[in-house]
Amino acid sequence: MPSKKNLCFLLLIYAALRVFSYFFQPGSIINIVLSAIIILTVAYFLIKKDERGWYIVAAEIILGGSGNLLDIKGISLRTLLLLTSLLIYFIFILKNKRLHEFIQTNKKFVYAAAALLLWVIFAGINGFVSGHDYRTIIAETIPYLFLFYYFPLKDLLQKEQFRQTAFAMLCAAVFGNLIFILFTFIGYSSGIFQLFNPYYHWFRDIANGKITEYPFHYYRLVLNEQLLTVPLLIYFAQKIIKKFSRLNLLIIIALLIILSINITRVYILALPVGLIFLFTRQNWKRWLSYSIACLLIFIFSFTAIHMAASRGLSLGWEFFGLRLQSIVVPAIEDSSLSRLLLLPKISEKIQRHPLFGGGLGDEVTVYSPIFQANITTNQFDWGYLQMADELGILGTILYIFIMYVLVQDLFKRKKMGLIAPLAALMVINITSPALFHVMGILLITILAAGQTMLAQND
Repeated sequence: MPSKKNLCFLLLIYAALRVFSYFFQPGSIINIVLSAIIILTVAYFLIKKDERGWYIVAAEIILGGSGNLLDIKGISLRTLLLLTSLLIYFIFILKNKRLHEFIQTNKKFVYAAAALLLWVIFAGINGFVSGHDYRTIIAETIPYLFLFYYFPLKDLLQKEQFRQTAFAMLCAAVFGNLIFILFTFIGYSSGIFQLFNPYYHWFRDIANGKITEYPFHYYRLVLNEQLLTVPLLIYFAQKIIKKFSRLNLLIIIALLIILSINITRVYILALPVGLIFLFTRQNWKRWLSYSIACLLIFIFSFTAIHMAASRGLSLGWEFFGLRLQSIVVPAIEDSSLSRLLLLPKISEKIQRHPLFGGGLGDEVTVYSPIFQANITTNQFDWGYLQMADELGILGTILYIFIMYVLVQDLFKRKKMGLIAPLAALMVINITSPALFHVMGILLITILAAGQTMLAQND
């Protein structure tokens, strides 16, 4: 369990990254200088075979949010650290003539990752030939490269100190995200902040967040890193079902408060699905009590926040009911209707190139009831359908097969606590790019590396 001192220190780093990025935004000289210092420090440590280099990489991923807070010439620090750290890592593999041994030791993952990456490269070339924007193609290819973190992670996860430090970072990220979201919510709900002010543009363009205003001074806030809110909720739920911990309980409460402000429908749907995978006959009483507790905390949190925002005028249940009802009747809400209108357009695209897809960077044009105009976007709002369109049905089947193999291996070792977050992620992918987002691919990579660690320790 992380000490309070370490948690406070990591929380300060979490806050400092965002404050620094607000005042010295990406593209500024000071931002570039800090990014360069971090990259050079990581390179120095890794060349010296000092694991502190990997700790800095982990800190940027876990505490750095969307990864756009720091960059150099439009390339995010997260991507630059990925390329730098893996280049040094594989140079050492080749230098020590361990390539054959390396492949044999990681045979299953090497073959699976190679097959997927080759298909992604093909999809990228396909997209370029089809005339898609090369910048979008590159942006959609980069997340798959995070699969390569599997190899250093497989070794790092076997070390107690790294696991403890990474866990402390994760706790700090959850509490930091809660503070960040509440700060933003209170700012806008109270009227201190105004829409389209500098903070609003920083929140949307740099922190990669979304702010939506609703009646009674309520603001729905979403951040990209919150894609893992429900998988993390389920992970900590299985920990507390096994053994009570006050820290785990506080993290679960924090995540549920975040979810009650995020209020993304598919996240709410993924939560009970993931919890079902934690059910066993041995722990059914604890499972039931904690599942009910999660539901009550979520409802209480949403109600209390809405009551406070509305100055006691509304419980917010009509808004919550509208969000849930729109799952069945999409036409009653603009965002659901927009997603529904995308379906025939995406279906047409898939039918044109069913097997091999239209390539990465594909776009769809559809009428938006929100903007009351035709818009062109590369965000399909349908995860599996976007995969089918860009990777083709064959590429999508390949990806799902790799997921099946991972789940099968985890099931053999009776690691339902690791399968449950993965199941939630696959549900989220219905309407979000969960499986091909950096955060989703990192979760899959961590589970795969952890699974190999389990196999080695059997």
